Amino acid sequence: MSEKLERKQFPVLILADFSDGSWYASSFAMQYLYHNDSSIFILQTHENRGWGHFMMRNLSHSLKKITKYDLQQLKNKLLFNFSIKKDQINTLSIEGNLNAVLQYKLLIKDEYFVTLSIYSSFPDSCNRQNKYLEKLIDNSHHPLFILSGDFNKQPNKKISFVGNSCKIPSKSLVDQVLKICKETQSTLEILFVLFNEVQKISDDVFNFYIENFKTIEYEIKQVAGDTKYKGLKDHLGDKTKDLLVIENS
Repeated sequence: MSEKLERKQFPVLILADFSDGSWYASSFAMQYLYHNDSSIFILQTHENRGWGHFMMRNLSHSLKKITKYDLQQLKNKLLFNFSIKKDQINTLSIEGNLNAVLQYKLLIKDEYFVTLSIYSSFPDSCNRQNKYLEKLIDNSHHPLFILSGDFNKQPNKKISFVGNSCKIPSKSLVDQVLKICKETQSTLEILFVLFNEVQKISDDVFNFYIENFKTIEYEIKQVAGDTKYKGLKDHLGDKTKDLLVIENS
């Protein structure tokens, strides 16, 4: 892959809900992931939770109106607070399960884009939220930036970069992580989740991280887990990270 293609600026996808987390995610994306030629996509999904066929049709229509209004308000807030053109922000209100939408329904005309989400913490989150997060982490084909709150208000930030033990990450993603660490003077943990006892971190991957992160302080750790989510959850325990960056491709 050419250096020019490797360093292209990917669109940013913000996963929004009806909480303050939507703004935390949006402002983080604009400050740390956005570039002048980036496209911003704000996605909000909604699912029917009514009983009976008639009620479900009415509920779907109402939810659609609510999400469109909520997305427009978020877009207006971005335009007011950041220097970005109106046509660079795209709002997507789609009916369905979030993970199903990301896997099958979402049509963004680009080969690769960054997804960004919000989480409270694994132990404190509700069971339903954790199920969505588990599927997102284990099934997403795109890099994930997951925050635990308002990134700008957190002192002494702790960042964990969850890498693929068998594959070198894109240079663009590494550059993003380095940029965030340097600008926020954050501590970085590079974490590999190994799925069985025979799996190892390949020499090429290990050497890549050593070479590309030598300008900042970091530590490399590995943890066992049946899935990336379970390994990460066991590793965190009752602690949280200000930012999780998960390398998916």
